[in-house]
Amino acid sequence: MLKPLDIHPGVGDRRAVMEEVNRTAAGKKLQHPASHAPRIFADTADIEEIRPLQERGVISGVTTNPTLLKRAGADSWESAMKIMKDIVDLVAPDPVSLELTELEPVGMIEQAKKLAGIGENVVVKVPVGGYKAINEELDSFTGLRVINQLWKDDIKTNCTLIFNSTQAFWAANAGATYVSPFLGRVADYLYQNDQVERPPGNSLYYVEDHKIPEGGADRVANTAYVAMDGARKDSGIRLINEIVAIFNNYRIKTEVLAASFRNAVQVTECLLAGADILTVPAPLLMGVTDHPLTSQGMAAFVEDSKVFEK
Repeated sequence: MLKPLDIHPGVGDRRAVMEEVNRTAAGKKLQHPASHAPRIFADTADIEEIRPLQERGVISGVTTNPTLLKRAGADSWESAMKIMKDIVDLVAPDPVSLELTELEPVGMIEQAKKLAGIGENVVVKVPVGGYKAINEELDSFTGLRVINQLWKDDIKTNCTLIFNSTQAFWAANAGATYVSPFLGRVADYLYQNDQVERPPGNSLYYVEDHKIPEGGADRVANTAYVAMDGARKDSGIRLINEIVAIFNNYRIKTEVLAASFRNAVQVTECLLAGADILTVPAPLLMGVTDHPLTSQGMAAFVEDSKVFEK
């Protein structure tokens, strides 16, 4: 769990200069009390999951990806496009993130323009890196180049597969509208790859004797704060907090979109860490009002109120 002293003191100031989320209509006397609250998106491509959440006012946007589209029944690009258009139309004017499947810059930009043409509320998802893992001949800076060009073309982007603050900074510097740190996968990686004889977090950060020897086994994929300064399960939350602190330092208005949630407690922790947007799996969102004590309290209130029945 994030320690209170870890929470950046400028989080509130950062939110105050961002666009209002809950606007108060002109002429309304009672101002909305949470005008600069973070937005909540549903991370799904299932329109039957999105509709009830939207009707209940729980969400103000949606994020999708090819895996979610496939799970929702898409078996071709044409069927995926239909599902994406249905979501964009249903959620409008709230944002919907749609992910690129092309890998070459020219094809990615062309595809991005087609996706943006579905609706004015479309945000194009662009992976920050990993291109050489797919094809050694690809440019490792492909994602940043595409994000920068789409910024020039006035197309909003969501830079995904963010796992450290450096990636988040360079994506913002390229012009990304959102950056998406995948907090759940950070802890997953530590549990799967840490060497048990070394301190927790060593698979992402381990520097022996404060130096990196040539040919050594040292790792600096993340800062010591994210990888090692607390329980493994909290490493993703520390990443969110670190990115928010850096963006606050330089008044970067790219929004931090926390993704890859594993449980409901992480929602609270991301709110503490200062995330601007949380994209949460629909099943988790359906339980946001649940608590065993709330259920007990309601049952008691209803039972006691029977004395007033005529």
